[in-house]
Amino acid sequence: IVVWFQRLKITTMRFDFCGSQLGQGTRQVEQVKEAADFLLAGDHIRLSSSLSNGGSTKKPPSFILLVGYSYGSIISASASPKIPQCIGVAMISPPLAVRHWLYMFHGNYHLDQARRSGLPLLMIIGSKDNFTSEDVFMDIVHTMPKTTTTGAVLKEADHFFRGREQDLMDVMGHWILNVFPQCDGDLKKLSQAEFTILEPPALGPNISSESSFLGCNPCVSGD
Repeated sequence: IVVWFQRLKITTMRFDFCGSQLGQGTRQVEQVKEAADFLLAGDHIRLSSSLSNGGSTKKPPSFILLVGYSYGSIISASASPKIPQCIGVAMISPPLAVRHWLYMFHGNYHLDQARRSGLPLLMIIGSKDNFTSEDVFMDIVHTMPKTTTTGAVLKEADHFFRGREQDLMDVMGHWILNVFPQCDGDLKKLSQAEFTILEPPALGPNISSESSFLGCNPCVSGD
């Protein structure tokens, strides 16, 4: 995924959470925000310049697209309303069936934060995921805001998408072009696109853990 974005001339940052992941996930949410702030402030440019003993004309990114995998997917979605420059979230293999235990019964809180963001949201899973069934996945997708959520199931793929990386990137690319008209059908334009920063809405009756939608926008099943 990182290399795919880099080929599109997009600044990327990949990191592992520090400390123990046993807990409610609140520390990990803050780490996502800290990582985003690091990029947006251009600290990575200054650090690179100091190590190479040279100046840099690079500019820091103005917007952030969060992409989280497995444990980090739900954490990234939860962090999104805390980052005003965030333009969307991609949740890859979210461990929805085990969220209560994985986040110490705080999993629904993190999903509520994702609903609150009002941002474009891609949720993708393999039909043979090792931890979450397709039915459980779709049940949760249908509780997310239907105007901003895309649910995708990649047939015969497992939790790790072994051998299906290109298929995963194809879904990601289609989603980006669908939700960001600024790209004008060209993924390479994403790096130069401009976005409007919106305040996330407050939680309400239409975006809560009790919401139920008949569909998502769109629900797709890929072979």
